[in-house]
Amino acid sequence: MALALLCAGELPEQESATLREEFASLRTAHAADRALLAASDDAGTDPLPQTDIAREMLSEAHAIAASSGTRPLMAPALDAALLDAALQASVARSSPHRLGVAQGKSISYALAQDAAFPDLADVPDGMTFELLRSLDAPIALKGERGGVSVVTAENWSASAEAIGVVARTAALAALCASAIEKTITPPAGELSPEVVWDALGNGARAASALRAAGHLKSAVLTFRGRGRMIGPVDGDRLLRFGVSNWR
Repeated sequence: MALALLCAGELPEQESATLREEFASLRTAHAADRALLAASDDAGTDPLPQTDIAREMLSEAHAIAASSGTRPLMAPALDAALLDAALQASVARSSPHRLGVAQGKSISYALAQDAAFPDLADVPDGMTFELLRSLDAPIALKGERGGVSVVTAENWSASAEAIGVVARTAALAALCASAIEKTITPPAGELSPEVVWDALGNGARAASALRAAGHLKSAVLTFRGRGRMIGPVDGDRLLRFGVSNWR
């Protein structure tokens, strides 16, 4: 899957190519651990990864499982952790005013204190980028590095239509999003507004617990045109989430 760079035109000459090469190298170096974690996700077993990045991600997964009461998916979180590592290396080399690295439905980013991302047309996933730019979340995270990840029904057979998380890293966002998704049971029968709110209730409680434990900064959960928000997010700007009523 291709790596996309947000605001790459502001990087020093050749840094974009260096960043892409480093990410490709990370993907190759972690291919075995990625396969191991994917098999573990399918089997529900506890793996023993070999690389430092994968082991650190696994430790975070255990902490998130303890806070949410459910096991997150680890293979996609490792993909997000590699985004974090590539971003960290590029920031150390070039100290950009703003930079994002995106793949699939995850973004790892760094913003200077007075920076914000402009409206960019060519991003891998508009829903994830929209969450990143949702008024309050970037303001709360200025001067920090962070990550955004979204789990959607078409990609994950999720029981909720979309769950988006903003966290300190893309890996944490991916772990939290999949953990929250697993707590939601799709309603059966007539989907009245009250039934939909109840279906999102367990996920909202899990997201609140993860926020209280310091694993995420904000989260959104959506199902059938309704949504729940936890933390600093402006739901009115999340048009791609298709929600007509937020709580």
